[in-house]
Amino acid sequence: MVKALRAKSIGTLAGAAALAAAVPLLIVVACGPDFEPEVFVPPVHPESTAAFASGRLGVLQPGYARIDQVVAYRYLIGGKLSDAEKAVYVGLPAVSYNEPTWQARHDAEEAAKPMNQWRAARAAVLKVDVKTTPEIAQEKALETQRNGYVQTTDLLNCPDDAFVAAKAALASRTKQWGAGSADLADWLRGQDAVFSNCSKAGETPQPAPANASALLKMDREYQLAAAKFYAGDYDGAIAAFEAVGKDTNSPWSPWGEYLAARSEVRKAAMAKPQAEWGEQSQFDPELLRKAQARLGKVAANGDARMKHAAQAELGFIEVRLDPARRLDDSANALAGPASDADFAQHLGDLLFLTGHNVTGDADLLRWIGHSGAKVDAAAEWRSRRTMPWLVAALMAAKTGDGANADLLNAAAKVPASSPSYVTVSYERARLMLASNDPASARKLTTSVLSGLSGEGTDSARNALLGLRIQTATSYAEFLADAPRTTIATDGGMSQSAGNALCGSTQKAPGCVEKIPALQFDWDTIEAFNRQLPLARWVEATKAEELPAHLREAIAMAAWLRALGLNDEATLKATVSMLPEPLQKSVGDTGFPTTLALLRNPGVRPFLEQGVQRSVSFRTLDSFRDNWWCSKWGDGPTEYNSASDKPKVIAMPMSFLPATEKTAAADETKRLNALPFGVVWVGRRAIDYVKAHPDDKDAAEALALTVRATRYGCYIAPEAAGAEQKAVSKEAFTILHKQYPKSPWTAKTPYFY
Repeated sequence: MVKALRAKSIGTLAGAAALAAAVPLLIVVACGPDFEPEVFVPPVHPESTAAFASGRLGVLQPGYARIDQVVAYRYLIGGKLSDAEKAVYVGLPAVSYNEPTWQARHDAEEAAKPMNQWRAARAAVLKVDVKTTPEIAQEKALETQRNGYVQTTDLLNCPDDAFVAAKAALASRTKQWGAGSADLADWLRGQDAVFSNCSKAGETPQPAPANASALLKMDREYQLAAAKFYAGDYDGAIAAFEAVGKDTNSPWSPWGEYLAARSEVRKAAMAKPQAEWGEQSQFDPELLRKAQARLGKVAANGDARMKHAAQAELGFIEVRLDPARRLDDSANALAGPASDADFAQHLGDLLFLTGHNVTGDADLLRWIGHSGAKVDAAAEWRSRRTMPWLVAALMAAKTGDGANADLLNAAAKVPASSPSYVTVSYERARLMLASNDPASARKLTTSVLSGLSGEGTDSARNALLGLRIQTATSYAEFLADAPRTTIATDGGMSQSAGNALCGSTQKAPGCVEKIPALQFDWDTIEAFNRQLPLARWVEATKAEELPAHLREAIAMAAWLRALGLNDEATLKATVSMLPEPLQKSVGDTGFPTTLALLRNPGVRPFLEQGVQRSVSFRTLDSFRDNWWCSKWGDGPTEYNSASDKPKVIAMPMSFLPATEKTAAADETKRLNALPFGVVWVGRRAIDYVKAHPDDKDAAEALALTVRATRYGCYIAPEAAGAEQKAVSKEAFTILHKQYPKSPWTAKTPYFY
């Protein structure tokens, strides 16, 4: 009850984290569908918050959210998070509704909520089923007129602390009066009346009976004051709490002035009901100053508990009256290296204020880019010589030339035990590559990779492999660094991969129990699709450096590329490497192959970022991720969201002879001259049926061609969509004219 009188104020950590995570998505560009790519190095939050909270920072990313940057700074400056701070940062694990025990976990979390703990304690005292206790909603809807319409906003009227305090008071009064006493029954009726005001206009506690104990009468005065507060009678609450404070016999007396100040803060919030900074109101500054003065006296005269509570409320007021100062104070407390007893509140204040463009002068704010002025990281490092600025300067550096010699010398001295070591080493290797020193970069990345182990290191390993692969001096070294470990995200995996899982409601043909974690990232697929000649694809299908599922994906794409290039030798070399169902159906390069391609919509002539479509090649994807409409020799392309242009960075591949580079360029040119998937396969089917109308599978081929235009990836009419529609119409016309009684004709009532 005591701490019940605080409005939802500056945005919870969960809300702040959600805001920080709202970043532009990287889109795989073709012609639709556009799925999110797999994540190998998370750009916004670390792979494992638990590992990160323990100082295993991995390779820091420039796009990390402010909440993660704060934690990183603490470790870089030489501090660490306490257990309490870790709990605030990591938070509770989210309930996954796919796990077998989700209901039990969900029920346990609900039962642990303070409001439900109060209801359970009340029910236990009254010896009733908890389901019969009054329902309580903690938020109250506020309506304001804005621009001619009513805006409804929820105010957290009865926060968790209200129920924690009520439960503690109930335990104390039960022990003192007895579970069956008249005083306890009356106290409970009064508390029920208090909480009835949480979400709506509720009841007012009745005066205590004349024959009630002195303690119940004092409790009732406190309950009346709390009810006035929740009901929105702030003047009444202020006067009532002042009276409670003056009654030195009341157990609530020490809190009277503090709670009167809290009531003044709420009155200030409701004085001008116009939303600002995402809050309920602008807060009346004079009323806030009045509360500030009252709280200053409480902080000066109260005990340690009162002082802490008053200081927390003073911080709340300072956010509104002097936000820049509050931001600096919060940043300095969070920065460390010492732990911060008010970590949650300071972190919440920092996220709220920086999220509303408040800037400050604290070193942490300068480091995370919220100082209000442009910061030269290298200059800051040379001035301060601290680890956070060494990391920032390395991340900002473009080359490893003489201008950065002192920076690189300092980086080279960072010990492997430092939380910054992996980041510093990654940046050193990056600058070595920029300075045309791949041998040194390879030596350094190999050394760091050998020391990575444990939770939360997959993303760092992926980042380092992305550097080391650029230093490959042989094809074997290139292939060894190509597979990377996908990082679990909310999406989990691509849609096409999801269709391959045996656990789904509709089991896909050839479904797999678990999608393998090792997949290819953009750099590898760009190298395969654009830079490697077909002979190297064939070589990769036998490479022990690659896991079997990736070798199979390469074989399928190589086989189809060979088909497009009319490369008979490669076709013969790769057909035996195809998955058994596909291998049995393709036959020679004629009509059986065409029919097999129409029946297996996941076969395509290039590799893809993340989970390969080959893992579910027999499945007709419900999101139209079928056949292909990217260019044969390019495949999907990573886009730069800032420039809205393809981000194609050629791999160095120093081991590849000039003749092979020329061969790869020639093959790419020839492949890209071919029509995209549905048109190419459909035209093959139509041409064959025209020449062989009596083939037993002719009607099926035509029907599947029409189906392919319906479920294949969408292409706008102004692009090549008209050609796709023409193929659909021609196949449909021949099907209905020449095979009117075929069951395939009955299954194909429209063309698309």
